[in-house]
Amino acid sequence: MYNGYQNPNYSYQKGAVKSLVQKALLTAQTNVGEGLIPQHLEKLITNTIVRLAPEIAVISPQYDAQKYHEFNRLTNLPSAGGMIGEAGVTPTLRSTYQRTGRILKVLRRKGAVTNFLQDASKNYVDAAAVEMENHVQAHVYDMVTLIMYGNDGSDAFQWPGLDTFIATNRFNDVRGGSVPGDLSFLDSMIDANIQRQGASHRRVVVMSPQMLSKVSRLLTNVRLNQGLSSGGLSEIDIPGGWRLQAYRDIPIIQSTQCRPQAQMTISQATVVNSGGTIPASYYQFQVSYVDWNGESLASTEGSLGQVQATGTAVINVIFPQVTGAFLYKIYASRNVTSYALASGLEKLTCIIPAQLYDANGTPADRVVSVQFSTDPTVANPTISLMNTTAVGSAATGGGIVPTVTTSVSTAAANDLPLVGSLTNPPEVCFFWDLDEIQGLGKFAYTNAAGSRFNGLVTLEPLAKTDDNLPFMVKTYATMIDSWEATSYLYRGLRTY
Repeated sequence: MYNGYQNPNYSYQKGAVKSLVQKALLTAQTNVGEGLIPQHLEKLITNTIVRLAPEIAVISPQYDAQKYHEFNRLTNLPSAGGMIGEAGVTPTLRSTYQRTGRILKVLRRKGAVTNFLQDASKNYVDAAAVEMENHVQAHVYDMVTLIMYGNDGSDAFQWPGLDTFIATNRFNDVRGGSVPGDLSFLDSMIDANIQRQGASHRRVVVMSPQMLSKVSRLLTNVRLNQGLSSGGLSEIDIPGGWRLQAYRDIPIIQSTQCRPQAQMTISQATVVNSGGTIPASYYQFQVSYVDWNGESLASTEGSLGQVQATGTAVINVIFPQVTGAFLYKIYASRNVTSYALASGLEKLTCIIPAQLYDANGTPADRVVSVQFSTDPTVANPTISLMNTTAVGSAATGGGIVPTVTTSVSTAAANDLPLVGSLTNPPEVCFFWDLDEIQGLGKFAYTNAAGSRFNGLVTLEPLAKTDDNLPFMVKTYATMIDSWEATSYLYRGLRTY
């Protein structure tokens, strides 16, 4: 379960949410729901949200009153060479852009509290306030997970996140990770950003609290923070009341999205030597999943994940259903000689959704297997998803939509699985350029409040049914990839 690091003034946050609940749902008449007043509530709710997660606090929301947000994606800065004679004609040097757009996605959840519970517990707790507070916090965790790891190519109902966008500066350390002996891994990310004119941009580094502790120890041991006679990390304020430690004046967000908190259970591979185009070879598979805690450790490499194809084969990779998973990542390798030579060489080839949907986009079933009909060691192979009742068939699977286009970029296809011990796992570190034009900081959204109140999150009562008080928390939004080349993703660091 996600245990993100909250604002120290958390009691204020709880009080703020409770106040919103009371304003939104209660009137002079006991237990009678009343419509939200957007001009009073939307901005307050959003302010509460950014106090719960710095990953949301740093984005730049941009309101757009339509489902499709159009933007110019920067592809190149103006070319060099502005030297001319005094009477010369000035050459026209332009940046190059790609006109494109992204569809805003629906993220929402419903909750309800019975009037009986509300009345029976009123001397002890405001049940409606507590339940709505829990939904708001879960909504925040959903948003943060999608901001970091969302993949709309693998799940059409997700918005894409940093893990999907970052391709130019994507680095994988050795399999199993390595322990940094100095801060060169941070410097390399910052330097890569500056080389693309990112020095004046708003930027943050996202890492686990354990890795931040490691950075702090290294900084104390090997160098002083520039401009500070006392040495150590400086501190910088960001929106939402957060005061973050900083390296080279770049804030560091502590996030549980970066350090694996669990390991995928061993996955099993089976083969049918007909019906596909998989070449004869030995194959090895490992699977990880993405949830509120980021990417897990991959399943153990071993006999269950090994299979031999003898030609024209189809391979199924079966894994247990993980409650709360957003995505599964499939890593594969092959060798024509033996399993042993293929061991330890797996790379990312496929990202698949954990959730299937009916024709209307309503969650319908969970994925428990993926079937490959083309070479599974090549990025984005041809696949079919298997749920608990059928093999990718809308007719036999209760209306389940099986069609999935996996989304693994050329750079991400070099990703190694996170393997090792949960006591000291390899981690992921993000360097996030927040510029709206030359970075990944823009976040398009829409709602009834619009740009007047920056209402990223809407909280509203629903029509009362029977003896309960229903409500909904929702966001219509997407991340915007204006330019990914100024951000950086580093996979495979350990703290010791």
